[in-house]
Amino acid sequence: MTILELKNVKKVYETKNVTTEALNEINFSVKKGEFISIMGESGAGKTTLLNIIATLDKATAGTVLLNGQDITALQDKEISKFRRKELGFVFQDFNLLDQFSNKDNIFLPLVLSEIEPTDMKLRLEKLQSSLGIEEILEKYPYEVSGGQKQRVAIARAAITGPSLLLADEPTGALDSAASEAILNLFNKINEKGQTVLMVTHSLRASSYAKRVLFIKDGIVYHEIYRGENESRGEFMERINQAQFMLNRGDK
Repeated sequence: MTILELKNVKKVYETKNVTTEALNEINFSVKKGEFISIMGESGAGKTTLLNIIATLDKATAGTVLLNGQDITALQDKEISKFRRKELGFVFQDFNLLDQFSNKDNIFLPLVLSEIEPTDMKLRLEKLQSSLGIEEILEKYPYEVSGGQKQRVAIARAAITGPSLLLADEPTGALDSAASEAILNLFNKINEKGQTVLMVTHSLRASSYAKRVLFIKDGIVYHEIYRGENESRGEFMERINQAQFMLNRGDK
């Protein structure tokens, strides 16, 4: 079942004297339960693409369908409600509020959606053990490590049961051990049926995905799938080879 489809998506930024084409005729789709990584050099358009899918930016042209709804046609007053219902976000810098406990940070999207407290508690109970956050729920973001902050951020993103979980360089601010732990959590969440779309420049992070899209000069230039019996190391090597060829201009 296809839950996300982009058709001829284009993004152009215009200033007084300069026109910059960030995306040019982007076309791809995402099936329910996929774990997809988007890679590309700085300036390739991958973050712009993620921001359009996240309704944080608007496409200049084209269509973005999420569960059949054209999100490019949403009015400003509809966007916030749509985000809370359909999308979860995990950012490189966590985006947690220091004045709230970790538990309250996780509950925030549910509070904004006026979910009953008993339902909020039940949802958290289903998540907290698998994410390893039981012992830090009553602490504040400034009292825990970067890896723990990202676990809290993942819980906040997943607790609404979003159609699509979006991650923008989720391991970029973490050391290698914490990064590995966070990527394993994304795997766990994905194995339970959560669809994940992750932007990253990291070969290691991309090797956790099932499909890798390469963005170059504003287009989806190439894609590769992880084989059913392929190890993560083998897939990472293929990602590295594909990236090297694309940087040379091969396809």
